[in-house]
Amino acid sequence: MRDSIAEKLKSVPDEPGAYMMLDEAGEIIYVGKAASLRKRLQQWFRDDRKHSPWAARMVQTVADFDFIVTRSDLEAMTLEYNLIKEHAPRFNIRMADDKSYPYLRLSDEKFPRLMVVRDLRPGAQVQMPGRYRQKRGLHDPKRQEVLSLREGRLFGPFPSASAMRRTMRVVQQIFGLRSCRRKLAGEPTGRPCLNYHIDRCVGPCAGDIAEAEYAAICDEVALFLSGKSDEVIERLRGEMEDAAEKLDFERAARLRDRLQAVETVTESQIMVATEEREQDAVGVAVENGRAVVAILSVRRGRLLEKEQYTIEGTEGRAAGEILEEFLALHYAEAHVPREVLLGHEVEEPEGWADILSEMRGLKVRVNIPQRGEKKRLVELAVHNAELALRGEAGSPEERRARSGLTQLREALGLDEPPERVECYDISTTQGRESTGAMVVFVDGMPRKSAYRRFRMRATEGSPDDFAMMEEMLQRRLRRAAEGDEKFLPLPDLLVVDGGKGQLGVATRCLDAWEIGEVAAVSLAKRDEEVFLPGQSEPVDMSDYPEGHRLLQQMRDEAHRFAIAHHRDIREKRLTESVLEEAPGIGPARRNMLLTSFGSIDAIARASVEELRAVPGMTERAAQAVAELMSDYRNDGDDSEGVSAADAEA
Repeated sequence: MRDSIAEKLKSVPDEPGAYMMLDEAGEIIYVGKAASLRKRLQQWFRDDRKHSPWAARMVQTVADFDFIVTRSDLEAMTLEYNLIKEHAPRFNIRMADDKSYPYLRLSDEKFPRLMVVRDLRPGAQVQMPGRYRQKRGLHDPKRQEVLSLREGRLFGPFPSASAMRRTMRVVQQIFGLRSCRRKLAGEPTGRPCLNYHIDRCVGPCAGDIAEAEYAAICDEVALFLSGKSDEVIERLRGEMEDAAEKLDFERAARLRDRLQAVETVTESQIMVATEEREQDAVGVAVENGRAVVAILSVRRGRLLEKEQYTIEGTEGRAAGEILEEFLALHYAEAHVPREVLLGHEVEEPEGWADILSEMRGLKVRVNIPQRGEKKRLVELAVHNAELALRGEAGSPEERRARSGLTQLREALGLDEPPERVECYDISTTQGRESTGAMVVFVDGMPRKSAYRRFRMRATEGSPDDFAMMEEMLQRRLRRAAEGDEKFLPLPDLLVVDGGKGQLGVATRCLDAWEIGEVAAVSLAKRDEEVFLPGQSEPVDMSDYPEGHRLLQQMRDEAHRFAIAHHRDIREKRLTESVLEEAPGIGPARRNMLLTSFGSIDAIARASVEELRAVPGMTERAAQAVAELMSDYRNDGDDSEGVSAADAEA
């Protein structure tokens, strides 16, 4: 041990706190916490032979250390979390997709809506799944009711934005809360939005529902988000029976449908216990410097959620070391359940129980189960982590795509890497045979079955890129509004080929349908510049090369798809015009010829007798086509054949 460090260790107090390991340049390379700073730091510098390879390498790099004393273990963990967030030390683990945890807020408007909240003000009161309330950093276990705040009721935090979005989709599908930003007073106000047309909004903007009935739905949503599905079912069943007794069969039918939807969601949740357990089972898988942590969340005896987190900076670390540091990062912001089950050994699980109990305000158990149902649950968590880690490997293209999506989240300021991205392009020849293309990427990879083509109608013959882009996007959104499954779900990110003008068209179309949850961006061909709505300057993508590459790949694919469709239509028109140059050949005989032979090249190779055998053809017409096709062959036309199906389209 270095003399300077040995001397400094003598002055370290036997008190809780956080410590910082420093390299020769004075940079913080590792942050930890301890119930006793003196004992923990002595362990680091005196037990070299007991260290894991990672820990030995870190200690060899340390030139100095510093510490901050706190009043409790909980304060030490909170301080550790904040220091890691602030300094991002290279020897601490890193969440590959680091972010704050989202909440949902049920607003206090006359007709409330669910809103996403990320940065809560200090002391904001939050309703968690379970039977107690939790304030951020402040707990009161004696009161266990859903709280009505001045700004509405809060639910969360959710472990990820994707989990939050899934919850919002389920709530919208079952209960039909509005998502628009209109100020509603109970009277009809303009055209209903897209969600109304696809039966995901009960229509307060259309005057279809009274304020009292909407308020009752909001109460059911609050119970549902609090994990009390059984109470929602009981309440809905009572309301349905009451409506039937009053002969209000229309309302009874609506309540019946809602009841069946809640029951379906509840039945799909795996029962893991007959009693009302509230547990997190946490498992880790480690391989080649990467790790995945999987959490299975049990609420009210049901397995409700699986979340997984990719961890970086894990070289040389054992699973237990990773798990211990992850617990501090995760539960500094996430909900603390009554029991945490660990799939790997950690130092002092009793100490973790004390810390988490203090955070929750009620007793929390931390167990490493050795047998029985709990053991099977943590084994399942570890198995999910192993499967996810193998999935994390994937092909080089898939890994590159995931990296690109993560960079897009950072570059574009999105809450989450976009799962579904749609890119649009137009192909035209001076306004003629204009076509639009929609290509879809899911998890960064092309989903060709979801590609769609648009033949311009209202703008045909007018070389106006903006008008054609607007026609295509309006038609795409209208098809979604009509419930066409080919155009659902909506994307997380919408990309248009072009500059600020095309982007303005896209945002107008989204605003017209009151779709606020879809982000939009444009990519200009000339300098590959990326524009966001409301920003005059392009986004600096120099630090996000994979994200920029992914946008270019999507744009190029949309361009290819649009040009291919445009070429097909143009060749079809040329084919039609070539045949109709023959005397006696009109649309009916042209289509019959194409149906019989399949392409213009096959017609050109046919004899007069074969042409004459086509229904509706005469000797004179067959001779005229043969002479015309002789000229066609001699001209060396190398265009592709056109199928009969294309000719009829």
